[in-house]
Amino acid sequence: MKTYDSFPEPIGGYTVGRTQMDFEYTASDNSIRELTAFVYYPSDSSEGKSTSTYMFPEVYEMFNEQPLVTAYLEGKDFFSIDIKTQCYDDIALSGKQKRYPVLFYVCGGGGSPEWGTVICTDLASIGYVVVSIGHPNSTMYKRKDGRLFNISKDFSDVIMAFSEDPEMLALAGKMEMRPDDETAMEMCRNVLALPILAKLTEYSELQAEDIRYVADYLYNMDPGELNSIFKGRLLLDIGIGIVGHSYGGLTTAIVCRDDDRFICGIGLDSGAFGLLDSNLKKTFLLLFCEPNYNMNVIIGANNSMETYYFSVDRVSHLDYCDIVFTHVNKELRGERDAMEMRNLVTDYTKNFFDHYILQKAANVESLAYDGVDLIKKTRQNSTGLIQ
Repeated sequence: MKTYDSFPEPIGGYTVGRTQMDFEYTASDNSIRELTAFVYYPSDSSEGKSTSTYMFPEVYEMFNEQPLVTAYLEGKDFFSIDIKTQCYDDIALSGKQKRYPVLFYVCGGGGSPEWGTVICTDLASIGYVVVSIGHPNSTMYKRKDGRLFNISKDFSDVIMAFSEDPEMLALAGKMEMRPDDETAMEMCRNVLALPILAKLTEYSELQAEDIRYVADYLYNMDPGELNSIFKGRLLLDIGIGIVGHSYGGLTTAIVCRDDDRFICGIGLDSGAFGLLDSNLKKTFLLLFCEPNYNMNVIIGANNSMETYYFSVDRVSHLDYCDIVFTHVNKELRGERDAMEMRNLVTDYTKNFFDHYILQKAANVESLAYDGVDLIKKTRQNSTGLIQ
């Protein structure tokens, strides 16, 4: 399998800037949430700077403190962080457009906000401002103020308990690759009713609250209440898009359901925990490895807007993030070439947001990748499910 010493060149014409911002607020459970965010944005020049560091070494070292990771890898390397990015810290925002549309990226649970660097860089290179947040307890990161945050023991215990739950394992063992809708719905409802998911959903709800808080900040910053290079430069009145991988996909769906500023979303190999009876009321795209359809059928069954289900063969769960380029442990990789997987994920994401955010003619249904199938496109109305 080919190894890489740098991430691929971005797909768009803009140079990509990256800046880090820290946030702090009191959440609905009265906890103090100390966040960080990496913001990727279009620029006109690298200004002679060296590329951004990919991941802080001390953040990577915190993987050794995660029981789920150490138990699975048994002392083997997870991935390498010695790779060149294609973005530059704290350069000027491009002057080519007056305002730029906004997207959010949500990494997987136990991961780091830098894990989406490739897709965030690609999207920024075509003119989006992309915000990737480090969430307390459920992700690991280094704040701009220098303090380190790892996943909490409670979150780690919940993830471990979920992965080992006998009822969950029994249900997972019965999942079919292409079940009929009735079978898939029964399976999905049985999974979503498991008591073990209640605590996982609480963490997703808090992550969604983090995103809404940062969105509030952007809305306050844009008219000038808060100073930043983005002051007066964000195209917010057309709505915001959001994409999340794995556990971050659950947060993505919750944000779409609860915040009308977010008008569409994408889940990358994610599930529907906490969404048993939820109408997202937003167009949603799911790109996943089968039999993940069993875990997501409830979303389209309840959604009054379109839900796209695209299955991808020959891939593993972590192939949807940067690990396709940084990976040194082949056991965690699928069979697709890293560049092909990157192109696939970026194309579906770009076309989806270009159409539903920017109202361009782009169409995800027109994309053609070997082994990528549109299983279903659904929309719920008063007379029932339509395809």
